[in-house]
Amino acid sequence: MIELWAAIALLLCLTSGFVLWAWWRPLPTSAVSNNRNDAVVELYRVKQMELEQELASAQINRSDYDQGLAEMQRTLLLETSDSALPLSSPNNAGGLLLLLVALVIPVAGLLTYFQLGAYSSLEQSFNLQNTRSITASATSLPPLISSLEGELEQRPNNPEGWYLLANSYMQAEQTALGIAAFEQALNYVQTGSRQHSALLGQYAQALFFDEGEFSQLVNQAIAEAMAQDPKDVSALSLLGIQAFENESYDAAIQFWQRALPRAGEGQGKASLQAGIDSAQQMLTEDPSQGLGVALPIKVSLANGLSIPGSQQAVLFVYAKQAERAMPLFATKLNPGNLPLDVLLTDAMALQKGTRLADYQTLNLSAHIAMAGVPGQKPGDLVSQTLVVTIAEDKTVYLTIDQILK
Repeated sequence: MIELWAAIALLLCLTSGFVLWAWWRPLPTSAVSNNRNDAVVELYRVKQMELEQELASAQINRSDYDQGLAEMQRTLLLETSDSALPLSSPNNAGGLLLLLVALVIPVAGLLTYFQLGAYSSLEQSFNLQNTRSITASATSLPPLISSLEGELEQRPNNPEGWYLLANSYMQAEQTALGIAAFEQALNYVQTGSRQHSALLGQYAQALFFDEGEFSQLVNQAIAEAMAQDPKDVSALSLLGIQAFENESYDAAIQFWQRALPRAGEGQGKASLQAGIDSAQQMLTEDPSQGLGVALPIKVSLANGLSIPGSQQAVLFVYAKQAERAMPLFATKLNPGNLPLDVLLTDAMALQKGTRLADYQTLNLSAHIAMAGVPGQKPGDLVSQTLVVTIAEDKTVYLTIDQILK
């Protein structure tokens, strides 16, 4: 790192040095000035010869000759002295401009690099090296946490450092601090990257461990992780747990089997396989359990439509039977996060034992309740109701494009 900055400083100094040399070097004598001096001297000689001829022919006397010669000599001295002065000096306006350019070049170069260059990536790479050095030298969990906290306090632009600290907090059963560290990692990681999607899944897992249930916040975090990476191990594991708790054992098996290829060969893979075995055993004991289904939904606002400011506003996504007022499945989300990816599963059933697989078609709709409670009222925003075939396994696009009058 020091060597790189030393090389950058040297190059900037060399660049400014070329400009300073142009400002400081003496200007060459003008060829035009030399030619003029020669002409003035030659004219003086001609005039002197004319005076001598006039003196010899008695046209002028000695006093007039001496006076004319003295006048010619003064003129010659003045003419040659003026032309010998330098045409410019380093302190003129052009020289000051060159000096200003020499000073601006290094400052502009550094600012351009910080704004448009890979300074952030370079900083993260340097911080990553420090983090790995800390991890390698730590002998136990408490000194590792302490060292990471000190490093990240000085250099926070380090998503991997925050990720390691979050996992260390979780191992130490400091769940709240772990969640905060995951949020910091998400702030600094590049959005849409593989690392970002993995962090979303583990953040959802930390929220689930903290709350102990599939709350609105946990479900939203799972949906965001699945939208980034449909094969994320942590999100698929949580969906499997959610399906298992709702006795949708086939769905749980499907989620966990999708997570297996990327689970590695450690404890994570063993836990997934144990869950699959348990769900299969439950199916054997209760063969009436049907096939679990997950329906991906993308909810968005129509172009030009905005949500009026309200802290109570809530987004509901409903799945109903045709000509039935009460929904069978529903989820409640934050409309401020639109557009949203929602995964409708059996876990969102409003009555225990209700499963998506039991229906061929359902009516799907989205509703922003400005008062925060179910039931459509004037001023609420709604989407069109779409009739969806459950078995097609296609993403359903719900666009909120109407304001109720």
